Amino acid sequence: MNISIVSLDGLQLVGLKVVGRRSELSHRVPLAWTELVARLDSVPNAVNPDVLYGVFPESDHLKESVDGVYTYSVCVQVSHLGPVPEGMSARELPPREYAMATALGDASAIGAAYMGLAKWEEEQERKTDVGAECIERYERRRQWVLPPYERFDYDILRPLLASKTPRNG
Repeated sequence: MNISIVSLDGLQLVGLKVVGRRSELSHRVPLAWTELVARLDSVPNAVNPDVLYGVFPESDHLKESVDGVYTYSVCVQVSHLGPVPEGMSARELPPREYAMATALGDASAIGAAYMGLAKWEEEQERKTDVGAECIERYERRRQWVLPPYERFDYDILRPLLASKTPRNG
């Protein structure tokens, strides 16, 4: 699995928040994507409506209960934050480094990508910033966000804690 480190200058996002148990999200998230795509024209300052983002707290990966309550936001990037359409919310992710992998293939590719990221972090002695947000980036030319989901091709970005730079001297 190809893992790379990417730096993002920060993201300003507008979208819809979905909250529910994992068993509920498999139904609610596709509905939220469908609503966001239908309302993209109403989002002021959208940067590129062909690139959408799923955002969720990295700490959700650490929950012990398989069916705990999770948060997942479906978003579009905006050039600057301002008024948002009714029912939507705005958020800003700060500049940071991410470990990035691609989920490519059938549904099993998703778990494999997340496991590959965890293994890479361990091998590279890097840590995930559990206080930050994990990002899934979807590009229309690769895989669109609307169901049905038969094949996957999207990027997963896990937030990294700043690496310690070695001292010289």
